[in-house]
Parts: sequence; structure tokens; C-alpha cells
Amino acid sequence: MKKQIQKHSKLALVTLALFASTGCSTYGLLAIGSDKTLPKIVQVKSIVSKNSVGFEWAVIKDTRVKGIKVYRAIDVDATEQKYENIATIADRYATHFVDKNIASNKSYQYTFTTYDLLHESLPGRIVKIRTLNAFAPVSFVEGYLSGRGVVKIIWKPHPNPAISGYIIERKVSGANWKYLARVSGRLMPEYIDKSARVGYEYSYRLIARASNGAKSTASDSVSLIVK
Repeated sequence: MKKQIQKHSKLALVTLALFASTGCSTYGLLAIGSDKTLPKIVQVKSIVSKNSVGFEWAVIKDTRVKGIKVYRAIDVDATEQKYENIATIADRYATHFVDKNIASNKSYQYTFTTYDLLHESLPGRIVKIRTLNAFAPVSFVEGYLSGRGVVKIIWKPHPNPAISGYIIERKVSGANWKYLARVSGRLMPEYIDKSARVGYEYSYRLIARASNGAKSTASDSVSLIVK
């Protein structure tokens, strides 16, 4: 059974030109294979959170339509936006989509098209959203050596009851931050790293995470040389 929503490993890029005309906005899809007779999605409702946004639209009744494509652009107030095709919903009866791959406190633009076997509609209404602010960072983080090559990280539990755990990130001798581990439970205040190598400098920081995937900004980091 094929999945109805297919995420694209290589996202298609589409350019939408927006033109101001008598106080209204019109737009054209600058791509090959568009069909003006296919229905456009113009009535879209949205609900925004910290790291996701949900959309709802009416059922597509045109039997030529095979599904819906979702396009997203970062809103930089430009007259011309480049939209990524972030998802294809292979079911014209579908009326909902949730984008979970966006940052907190950031503006985005979305539009939707319908498609048949060979063509794609012109884009529907441009939906502009701004995600909510991220959770505050963990306010206190400390690290110390518990044994040879053993680093213990402790922190003050996040005060927000929505937090369900923590992501531990680490970098070695000034390299890039990398995921190290996940700790479950808002009240759990420690992590023990037994994979550190003697003679290297390690830095650690925490990101608090809610059960719905929303995250805090990163905490201040703590660094130490492992002995």
C-alpha cells in the first residue's frame, strides 16, 4: 500500500511571482505543465505553534484531481519567492496537512496546488504565518569529571510543565555541535557521558523538548578538558 503523503528527498523549487494590483495580490506559477482549469485551493485555515503549523481546506470535488502539493517559502518580504515542494498528498479527499519541520519565531509562506496525471493547477492563496517563540532555555548547566573519561552533566529542571525531556548536544575541541543523547522526564537533572576521550576538550549544552516536539533555545554551554 502506497503512502498517501510522500516527502521529497530532493525538493522541487518553484518560483512564484507576486504582483500588487489595485491593493490585491495576484500570482503566476512560472513552471511548465500548469493547467488553469484545475481547481485552486483558496480557502485555507491555519493553526500555528512553536515548531509546526497545521492547515485545513475544503474537499476537492473535481474528479480530475489526483492530489494536492504543498509549497513553502521563508518569508523575507521579497517581491519574488522561491517555494519548495515539501509534500505531495496523493488523495484529493485529504483536507489537512501539518508541517513539523519549521523553526520557532520565524515567518513562512505557504501555498497549495492540485494536480492531475500530467498537470498542476496555478497556486492558491498565499498563506503567511509566523511561528510562536521557543521555550526559554535551561537556566543552569554544570559539568565535572566523575572518573577517568567520565563526564557528568547536571542542570536545573525546566520550570515549564510542558517539557517532557532534554536533548544533549556535544562538541569536541571546538568542532560543530552534534546530537549526543536524549534524557526523558522534565525532572531528570543529569546525564553521564562515558564516551569522552582523555586529553580532549568537550563542550555540552541542553535543549528542552516538549512531547509535541516543540523545543527551547539552547542553554549556555559548559566546557572541560577530560583527564
